Amino acid sequence: MQDEYVKIKGHSFSQPTYRAHFVGTLNPERFEKGLRRPLDRLRHVHSVRDRPFRVSLPADALNKIQQGALRTRYKGLRLAKNPFDLALYQRVIEQLRPSTIIEVGTSEGGSAAWLIDQCRCQGLGATKLITIDIAPPAIELEGVSFHRGDSVAPAKTFPTDCIASAPHPWLVIEDSAHTRDSTIAVLEYFDRYLQPGDMLVVEDGVIADLDGEIYRKLEDGPNRAVAEFLDSAGDRYAIETTLCDFYGRNLTYAPNAWLRRI
Repeated sequence: MQDEYVKIKGHSFSQPTYRAHFVGTLNPERFEKGLRRPLDRLRHVHSVRDRPFRVSLPADALNKIQQGALRTRYKGLRLAKNPFDLALYQRVIEQLRPSTIIEVGTSEGGSAAWLIDQCRCQGLGATKLITIDIAPPAIELEGVSFHRGDSVAPAKTFPTDCIASAPHPWLVIEDSAHTRDSTIAVLEYFDRYLQPGDMLVVEDGVIADLDGEIYRKLEDGPNRAVAEFLDSAGDRYAIETTLCDFYGRNLTYAPNAWLRRI
C-alpha cells in the first residue's frame, strides 16, 4: 500500500495535521450547564488517579448534613463527624484492629473519646490513642495521650519519640487545619513511619463541595494535598475504594482519602 501511495502521490504518506479553531465564547449560563454543581468551577483539583473528588450527594442534602455534623457531640464533647464516616471508622477499626490510633486535630476531644470507646467495644483493650493539637484540651481519657503540636511544622512540634515507638498497625487521621500546607506537611511527616497495612485518612476534602465563604478560604486544601501526595508517593499507597464508595461514589468527608500503605 505504501509503494502504491508513492506511485500515485509521488511522496511517502504522512499523517495529516489538524488544528482546531474555536469561534466565540461560552456565556456563564451555558458554562454552568456543563457542570454538575456551580462549586465545581471553583475547585483547585478535580480528580486523582482517574477518580473525581466530588462527593456524590446533592448539594442541599450535603449542606444540611454538615450543619448536623457540626452540632454532633459525644460525652458532652465536640465530635463534629458525619454519620457516614462514623460508620466507616467502625468498619476500619473492626478490620484493621489498630494497636495505635494517631489523631491530628483534637478540638474538645470528642472524636478521641469516641474512637477509643469503639476500640474497647471491639475488644481492643490494648489500643492506645495519640492525639495532637495546637491547643489540646485539659481533659483526661483512659487510653488517650494528649500532645501539643502544630500541623504546619510536625517535625519540630510533634511527639516524635512517642509516635516512632508506637506499635503497629496504625490508623492515622489528619483532621487539623484543612489547608494545603498543613495537610501536606502531616502526610509527608507520617510517610516515613507508616508500614504496609497501616491506614491513613485525610478528613474534610468535602469542603470543596460545601457552600460558604469559610470553606472557599481553605482553597480546597485537603484534596490538593491528597492529589500531590499520591502523585509523589507512587505505588506506596492505595485508595481504599471499598471505604470511599461504601455508601456511594465518594460519599464520605474524606473523598479519595481513605488510604492504605502498601
